[in-house]
Amino acid sequence: MYSDAIQSLIGACGWDTTSFLFISENVFDPFIYYSHIVPLIAALAIGIFVLIKNPKELLSRILFAITALFSIWVFFDLILWATDVPHYTIFFWSIVNLVEPLIYFAALYFVQVFITGKDTSLRSKVLAFIPLIPFIILIPTKFTLLGYDLSNCNREAIEGPLTHYAYLVEIFYMLWITVFAMESFRRMRDKVTRKKIALVTIGMVLFLLTFSSGNLVGSITDDWRVPQWGIFGMPIFIAFLSYLIVRYKAFDIKLIATEALAVVISILVGSQFLFVRSTGNKILTAITFFISIVGGILLVKSVKREVSLREKLEVANEGQANLIHIINHQIKGYLSKSRNIFSELISDSSYGPMSEQAKPMLEEGLNSLTEGVDFVTDFLDAANIDKGEYVYNMSDIDFKDIVEKEVGHQEALAEAKKLLFEINIHDGDYKMKGDRAQLAQAVRNLVDNSIKYTLEGSIKVGLERKGDKILFSVVDTGVGISHELKSKLFTKGAHGKDSIKINVNSTGFGLSFVKGVVEAHKGRVWAESEGENLGSSFYIELPIK
Repeated sequence: MYSDAIQSLIGACGWDTTSFLFISENVFDPFIYYSHIVPLIAALAIGIFVLIKNPKELLSRILFAITALFSIWVFFDLILWATDVPHYTIFFWSIVNLVEPLIYFAALYFVQVFITGKDTSLRSKVLAFIPLIPFIILIPTKFTLLGYDLSNCNREAIEGPLTHYAYLVEIFYMLWITVFAMESFRRMRDKVTRKKIALVTIGMVLFLLTFSSGNLVGSITDDWRVPQWGIFGMPIFIAFLSYLIVRYKAFDIKLIATEALAVVISILVGSQFLFVRSTGNKILTAITFFISIVGGILLVKSVKREVSLREKLEVANEGQANLIHIINHQIKGYLSKSRNIFSELISDSSYGPMSEQAKPMLEEGLNSLTEGVDFVTDFLDAANIDKGEYVYNMSDIDFKDIVEKEVGHQEALAEAKKLLFEINIHDGDYKMKGDRAQLAQAVRNLVDNSIKYTLEGSIKVGLERKGDKILFSVVDTGVGISHELKSKLFTKGAHGKDSIKINVNSTGFGLSFVKGVVEAHKGRVWAESEGENLGSSFYIELPIK
């Protein structure tokens, strides 16, 4: 196959033959087996489990593709460390150069589908695939590998310009992933979804960085011992992914995948005793083996508890969702219909004259039904905002107009309780971008809250500009806020111990709704009080346009 001169050079190097393509004395350090086999099997195991669990789900197929490509790359790279056959080196080196950018392409695709929850457009796929075209077309040419280096005994190929172009492509894909994830994170309001975006992005970028940095360090320093640690980037990504699976059920996998992964990793680590020879590596393997067993046991126990709690929580959440559905479609409908009937009886003279004795009772019934509808509305709005399902209609608005209108409506309620009602609106520009209806409801809730919990004294409403912020305030001489209530004041269903005595229609959802609306507008809301019976001050701070 080779000329006599080449055979003579190969013979002079004294290379060892290989078994099963990758077992050979040519592998100068047994740690190379450890750094390749453990990540390979760990990655492939999780990819297969995900695919088996959800074979029709796009995200499962992409993840399996990433783990499969990674496993191919690692196995072929291991062959390159072991082989003594020059044409094997050229062949597997070429495939490694092709597979590596494909991993980065698949990583970008995975992150996009994971974050958006749907497949990307054809245009996006084409744009992402364009950088790969040179690899596919030129992989069998000398643009990839110039030939085999016979000037030494390192069993290496001479890389061409296409190999260096690969580093630029990998940087391009990592930047795309980072920018796409950051933009999606910025737009998303739901805290749980934002956390999932952050975790999957950090895990993927860490994997890609460690993966590419290993090759880069080896090429620059010609020291290929340290870069072996870069291959462990895939288990790092798997660790983040496992957390997503357990914490958020991203792929709907429960205990079996975690148990299998723990067993596989322990077996793989233990198998390194077959390869290690030096005392130092044996000690390292023994420590790692012990850690993997203990960590696997603790992980499985933790997952069992997590799965059990999650299943119980899902049952409770399903019951809550059904209750909200009933409240929204049935109870609210009944109350609204009854309120409309009472309102029509009072206002429409076509039903005949109404006795003076009946009119106060009808008006009281109308007020009670109105309060009932408001109670249900507060509850539903707070629940939807808390789940991140509320859709805001953002437009250019003047917050001053909202305050003037809402405070004007509330003034009559305060005067009916014989409260001093003061309005102090400073001149200035109060234009901003927001949902007029929801901000109006938030203002109304704060003022109404102060009126209900102030038995005597005054209520002062203020509006002013503070630099690039709008500050709205409601200061009352009411029942105040206890130290116990302060920490949970803006949470769902929060009540003071005596609040029901003062306001029997208190829902505990009004302030929770305010907090959700204000935070959706990139603002903040807070309350101040010296304590019980010492009055309260509520503040809303919003950014100007």
